[in-house]
Formats: sequence, structure tokens, C-alpha cells
Amino acid sequence: MKTILSLVLAAVCTAGSYAQTSDAEADAIVNLLHVQKLEIIQKLVPVSGKDSVAFWKIYNEYQAAVKPEAKTRIRLYERTAQVYQHMTAARADSLAQQYFANRMNQEKMLEVYYKKIKTATNGVIAFEFYQAEIYLLTQIRASIMQQIPTYGELQSLAKRN
Repeated sequence: MKTILSLVLAAVCTAGSYAQTSDAEADAIVNLLHVQKLEIIQKLVPVSGKDSVAFWKIYNEYQAAVKPEAKTRIRLYERTAQVYQHMTAARADSLAQQYFANRMNQEKMLEVYYKKIKTATNGVIAFEFYQAEIYLLTQIRASIMQQIPTYGELQSLAKRN
């Protein structure tokens, strides 16, 4: 996952510093991440038999449902990088509100699909899905944040130069 994640991060960070990622590029980034996540989910959520059929059907629906939010998040990272040079209190607040909304939408989707998986399989499989997704989302967020300097870090660097 680290190799693919690094490629995705490079694409997001590079795109944010030059121009906005096209819809096709955002789709490619999200699809690449989906393939990598799928491999990890297969390891973290061991399902078999009829539960396997139900789980993977719902998981694929989940991936399709969260794709627009993932693309929104990519564009939000880009916007953040683009406004660093011209940050104002209003822009900072707007970005924060957009990050909150994106995170809340992501959490709502997790809850909706947790319930669907629980209904179709059982609570243990649903909990494994939840844990695996939170683990991956946390890893991805942390990796992205390590690649992007905070606004304060950039300001400190600018003052030293």
C-alpha cells in the first residue's frame, strides 16, 4: 500500500501546486486507491460463504458511494495548497468548514454501510469492516498530512528566508 499511496500523494500534491486535477485524473487517483484498499480489506475482513457474497456486494456499493467524497477531498487538498499564498481568515474558515463537511459525510457513509453489512451478514463482520476502513482512512490522512506542510510551517519558513 505504501508504494501506491505514495504515488497517489505525489499526484495530489503535484496537482495542487500547478493546476486543478481533471475529473479523469481524480477518477484515476480514486480508482488506484480503491484497488489498493481492496487488497487490504480482503486481509482485514475475512469473510467466507454466503457472508462473503453479501459483504463484497455491499462493499463494492460502498466504494461507489464514497467515490464522490474522495474526489471532493482531493480537490479540497488542492484548494488548500492553492490558497496558501493568499490565506485570509475567511478562506481559512471556509476550508475548515469544507473539511468538516467532507469528514462528516464520510462518517455518515461508514455508518450507513456498517448497518447494511450488519443486516446482510452479522455484527462482527460489520465491525471488522468499520475497523478496517477507519484504519485505512487514518493511514491515508496521516500520510497526506505528512506530505503537505501546515500553513504555519510555511509562514515560519517564509519569515526565515
